[in-house]
Amino acid sequence: MSKKRIVFLVSGGGGTLRFVYYTVQKMNLPMEIVGILADRETSIKDFAERENIYYKKIFYKRSEPMQLQTELLGLLPDIIITNIHKIIDNMTLEMFPSKFINLHYSLLPSFAGYIGMETIEKAKEQNVGFIGATCHFVNEIVDEGIIIHQGCFAVDWEKDNEVVELIFKTACFVILGGICTVLNIKQSSIVSTKVNNKEIFFSPKLPITKLDFDLEFWEKIKV
Repeated sequence: MSKKRIVFLVSGGGGTLRFVYYTVQKMNLPMEIVGILADRETSIKDFAERENIYYKKIFYKRSEPMQLQTELLGLLPDIIITNIHKIIDNMTLEMFPSKFINLHYSLLPSFAGYIGMETIEKAKEQNVGFIGATCHFVNEIVDEGIIIHQGCFAVDWEKDNEVVELIFKTACFVILGGICTVLNIKQSSIVSTKVNNKEIFFSPKLPITKLDFDLEFWEKIKV
């Protein structure tokens, strides 16, 4: 069976990209990262060169999407992960229907529009009791695409001191589930897993086997 082709659009250090890359190897999943397109200089370039993954810095504006479109047409992706701090234009989305997905560090629709871990500060300000991450399809409106998977856990802001780490790991699991769901890859199904003695719940169930990652694995994907 041919491997499904993943392309990442990135603006940052690529922590979830590294997670996907190493998890594909660890779990022997029938997919591969075939391209990384960055809209600015990022530290993920060194990783791409080391692992022999196609990498290119591109210019992208919604009014000037040609370079992004050309690169994507050449890479022939089955799925496109938009870890990029830009809103994708409708023409590009229509060229690759139902292939763009995004990861957001909150339980959408809560805290839509915030970037990265800004969502945690907002959740803490409002004393939110359950936090998590969302994988969703991308449309032209920020963080309003159809939800694919969510993961959440209870938080005590006065006692829990690993919230950022837990959110990141939850997000990694959710994006992995989203990729597998969109690519129609199903190994099994899990509704929850334990990380740092905290139970994380998923809905819908993630279509993958037990999430078993040791400290050495997580150290590999640190930016």
